[in-house]
Formats: sequence, structure tokens, C-alpha cells
Amino acid sequence: MSILRRFTDFILRSRLQAMGAAFVFAYIPFLGSISILIAGLVTLRKGMLEGFWVLCAATVPILLSYYATLSSADQANMALIAVGIVVVSNILVWLYAVLLRQYENWSLLLELSILVSMLIIGAVHFFNPDIQHWWSTQLSSYFTRATAMMNGLPGTDVNMQSQVVNVIKPYATGLVLFSVLGNGLLQVVMARWWQTVLFMPGTLRQELYHIRFGYVVGVFFVGVLLLSLLGNATALDMKPVFYGLFFIAGLSLIHCLLASVKYNWIWLVLFYAGLILFFPRSGMLVAVFALLDVLLNLRCQLTRVRGSR
Repeated sequence: MSILRRFTDFILRSRLQAMGAAFVFAYIPFLGSISILIAGLVTLRKGMLEGFWVLCAATVPILLSYYATLSSADQANMALIAVGIVVVSNILVWLYAVLLRQYENWSLLLELSILVSMLIIGAVHFFNPDIQHWWSTQLSSYFTRATAMMNGLPGTDVNMQSQVVNVIKPYATGLVLFSVLGNGLLQVVMARWWQTVLFMPGTLRQELYHIRFGYVVGVFFVGVLLLSLLGNATALDMKPVFYGLFFIAGLSLIHCLLASVKYNWIWLVLFYAGLILFFPRSGMLVAVFALLDVLLNLRCQLTRVRGSR
């Protein structure tokens, strides 16, 4: 912990030192994500502007690495997509940190993520109604290249690839969007942990125990489920985002409900074992559990039950 404290004091001492550390870590293999964690911590501690400069220092090396990989048009396109995802994720971490510093409300972060995702997916389907065909082409091309790289190893059946593409393409935009959102949320959680473990011990757990969506987002989720049953393409694409973020809220609820249970760690081990064993259905069930919490406020109900004893 003393090493972490000394490093934290170093990067918080001045803007130049924080930017320099973020810039250097961005070039180190397997440790590059520390650069955006530095930006997140500086934002949480010093504010939006200071964090923005560190964000720039953490992102510039990613852009430079893109220009260093322009050996062919195909590689350039793939690299551009990868770099774009990382840059957007970095910006998202900074924005999350700004909002968290201002409001200290994880539920708000997730709700805004859902609303923005709905707008993005809606715009994608509005401007490109044939987006599923586009994804089918991209996914088929990806699997073809992957098969070529494996030199025709067993298990690369063309019919199976076609089936996989057909299963994924209705949800592809939502899956990509949730992967970016999930990565941003994970990194801002780590930056928040870094802040709380040194300056506000014990607060992160309590913050994460109380993630609960409001009624508006709950109504949107029900609407998306109903429209997806009718085969609406936009609603189908929104499902991964809703299920993914409600899954996070569901984990928060379950941890909160089990926090005061005797030997709660045993129940948590059993829960995660079942979650892994029956995934993805178990994950969907956890998300629906969070949807019920919107209506019933299960934490409040539990408090009343305990108070009546």
C-alpha cells in the first residue's frame, strides 16, 4: 500500500507529472490501462479540466500506434476500429469520473448509459435500416479470416459459422456498445477504488450496494422486451445493453441483500457458481431481478422486515 500511496502522491502533485505517467504507461504492454486509470483518479480528485489533460496524455499514444500500423488497407481498417473503441472507452471513463465526482451516484451513470445507448442504437437503425446485413457481411468476413488463420483446423464448419452469424447479427450493435460501456464502467470502478482505498476507505462498497434504476428506465426495459417479442429490429439490438446494465444493478442488489446474512461469503460463492454454470440464462434472470427491484424496492422491503422483528 505504501508503494501505491507514493505513486498516487507523485501523480497528484502536478499536472505535468500525471500526464507524464499516463503517457509512459500507455506504451507499456499489459499495463497500458493504468494510463486511463490515472486520468480517472485525477478527474475524481482534481476535477474535469485536470482530468481532461491527463486523458489527452493517455490517448495520444493510442493514436500514434494506429499510424504505426498502416501497412495495408485491411490492417488499417481493423486497427482503426480497435483504436476507435479504445479512444471512445477512454473518453467514457473520463465522463463517468466527471459525473461521479459531481453526483456520487452510480445509478445515474448507468441510467445515462442506457439512455445514450438507446439514442445511438436508434440513430444507427434510422440511418442504416439494413444494419443487420452489414453486420452479417462483417462477421462472415471475420470468421473467414479466422478460419484461414487456423489453416482449416477441425471445427470450422461453414454452416456452423453461418448459424453463429445469424444468431449474433440482430444484437451486434448492442453487444459492441455494451462492451464499450462495460469496459468504461469497470475502469472507473477501479479508479474509484484507487481513490477510496487511500482517501475514503470503505465507501466504494456502500456506493456499489445501492445501484437501483428509476421507474423511467424500468418502463423502457419492459418496452424493449415487448417490442423485441414482436421482432422489432431496434429493440432486439437494445436488449444486450439493457440486460447487461440491469445485470450490474442485479449484482448490486444481491450483494446488498446478502451483506448482513450469516456466512454470506458461502452464499456468494454458491451464487457465482450457479451464475457461471447456467450463464447466460442466469445473467438474464439477475437482470430481471433488478427490474423487479425497480417496482418493489427490495432493499427498502428488507429494511422494513428487519425493523418489524
